[in-house]
Amino acid sequence: MKKAQKALKRFGAAGCAAALALSLFGCGQTGAPSQSLPASSAAQGEEEPQIQGVPSGTQMSEDEIFRLAADLIAQGQTLDDQAAAPSLWELDKEDSFTEDLYGQSIAFYHLSSVQDKAQLRQMLSEVFSEAYTDEMLQEFFAPDAVCALRERDGKLYASENWLFRQAPLRQYTGKLTLIGRTENVISLQAELSYQGGTVQMLENYPLTLRREESGWKIDGWKSEMAADNSFVQLPPELEQAAGDDPELATSLRYAWTLGDALTRGEQRWVDWCFSGLFEAPASYQELGYPLKDITGLNVTGHGVEVGPDGAVYLRLDVDDPGSTPLRTGSNWYLLTFGRDIDRVDGVIQRMYPDSEQAAFGLGRAPESEETTALSRELTSVTSLFHNWASSGPTGKDWWKNSQSTHPAETAYIVVRMSQEGRTDADGRFTAEEFQQAAREYLDEPKYTVDQDRLLQNCTEENGRFALMPMDGFLSDIDMVCRDLGGGLAGGTATVVRRYYKDELGLVPDYDLVYTLHRSRGGKGSWCVSKCTKQPFGTESIQ
Repeated sequence: MKKAQKALKRFGAAGCAAALALSLFGCGQTGAPSQSLPASSAAQGEEEPQIQGVPSGTQMSEDEIFRLAADLIAQGQTLDDQAAAPSLWELDKEDSFTEDLYGQSIAFYHLSSVQDKAQLRQMLSEVFSEAYTDEMLQEFFAPDAVCALRERDGKLYASENWLFRQAPLRQYTGKLTLIGRTENVISLQAELSYQGGTVQMLENYPLTLRREESGWKIDGWKSEMAADNSFVQLPPELEQAAGDDPELATSLRYAWTLGDALTRGEQRWVDWCFSGLFEAPASYQELGYPLKDITGLNVTGHGVEVGPDGAVYLRLDVDDPGSTPLRTGSNWYLLTFGRDIDRVDGVIQRMYPDSEQAAFGLGRAPESEETTALSRELTSVTSLFHNWASSGPTGKDWWKNSQSTHPAETAYIVVRMSQEGRTDADGRFTAEEFQQAAREYLDEPKYTVDQDRLLQNCTEENGRFALMPMDGFLSDIDMVCRDLGGGLAGGTATVVRRYYKDELGLVPDYDLVYTLHRSRGGKGSWCVSKCTKQPFGTESIQ
């Protein structure tokens, strides 16, 4: 969820606006041993001038940082108490206007207790960073939001829905852990509690403090999952590779820290690279987190590179994998980044062995542009086929043998027509255009369109058809898989889609192997001849 969307849970009371209804901030704090922190250049002795007398993050002791955070959260609590007071949100229903949103007439009433948007900004900016305040206000005043605020003629107005917001469930307990710091940023881990039925539950979330001209501010709140890893110092060549791309810089810091943590045997920093916290990612419980125990692992060296396509690769030199599935010797891994439930934005999600794609002449060191282009062409066809035709093993006549109550081939053909520019701008087509495409994509020269069959999945207007709104197959949800690549071997086109047993993509499970041929005697479009399921083994692509 976006930062601003979660901010809405803070101010006001809930649902679509931010109710800062938090419990009093406690005082139990714990700190991270400083020798385990990846050092920033500032932490190694370089100091920037103070901002109007505001001490930098590297000048303060851990205890001072915890007191600073406690004071800021206490200010947030004060704002929360004010926001929770019904008198703050008194509406003058004699002064109102309406807007039409989503077919409804939404009434907005004068909010007499807050003068204007500028006053609201001032209230928020006392606690929150300038950027975070901007994001919250953008969300509060979103033109397409039903539960929102408006400013007219220098006055503030709130929709009636503004008063009906669910109160936030999570509260800070007061337990903090220092993760890292620079002159202008402090990254913390904060514990929150909530009631899960009759049980009091505890969860950790990131908490970022930023130094601004007016002082230190909170950049995010409660269940916000954005964090800042700028305290990690990269080697000069990686800093140069990141350039002015903050997203790539974030990825490189996680990648470098992972290599360093595996080399040093520091489990909690390994966990941090995947969760953004000093704990294993909770979302990895179902399939398994294969690096949860690095006991016995011996990594003698590591490196990080940015590939020609902008992908990030990690090299690990492993003498002994210990209890992990990491491969012995010097091996490269493709890292992917993102976020998921219970994980901070931008952390590492997958760690695929590069050798699996190298078998197709792809990956970190691609064989040639032609090889890459062919693989892209083949995998685009099989991906469409997998999503819209058949998600499992099948043969050339899959559409004839389908058990679906609707024509199995229609959606696949129409989506492929759309992607290849064979429909108009509105996605419409004639029956004749559909028939021609079907003969190519199915390699069935005698395929004849049946309009009644077509209308089971399409709408029709003035002789032109359009696919009804629908989703493709959802069989891969919660599964870890990827297309390794496609190529020609012995004159046969093949694509391998690999599935993994674990969440990181380190332990292969099985492959879906697609065989393709060109229709019209080798002059037409690529078609799937068959798809077979093959257990992963020594004979499979490594």
